[in-house]
Amino acid sequence: MAGWTDFEASAPDIAAAGKRLLSAQGVGYGFLGTVRKDGGPRMHPICPVIAAGQLYAFIVDMGYKYHDLLRDSRFALHAFPPPQGGEEFYLTGSARPIPDNAARAAVVAATNGAQGTQPFEALFAFDISHALHTFWTDWGTPRAWPTFNKWKAM
Repeated sequence: MAGWTDFEASAPDIAAAGKRLLSAQGVGYGFLGTVRKDGGPRMHPICPVIAAGQLYAFIVDMGYKYHDLLRDSRFALHAFPPPQGGEEFYLTGSARPIPDNAARAAVVAATNGAQGTQPFEALFAFDISHALHTFWTDWGTPRAWPTFNKWKAM
């Protein structure tokens, strides 16, 4: 597993595309996949934050995704597609709760206070095992063709 800094150092082009796509709306947006108690998949929209060399998200402690991640830390995160289409970004790995107040303050500051100010917002760090950036040449035409750029943590 790797933090964002290590991912960025070993795959700068993929990380740059991921950072751009995860924050394309001005704030981070993505779909978080977690594992339900029965082993099935569950999808949730979240607002990921890259701060202090790590990928984070505040997760409401009353929701399914919070309990899913505490029980089984595996995740998949897919960035919202850009409005023009033709590009995708996806990560997998393991999430862990971060009780550290200094880390929390840094992530709150990275969101300009828009996230993490409520006590029910639990902070999680997302350690990365795999990343995939897909770019579609000639998107929206019959000639559309994908180029896959993959990365795997050592």
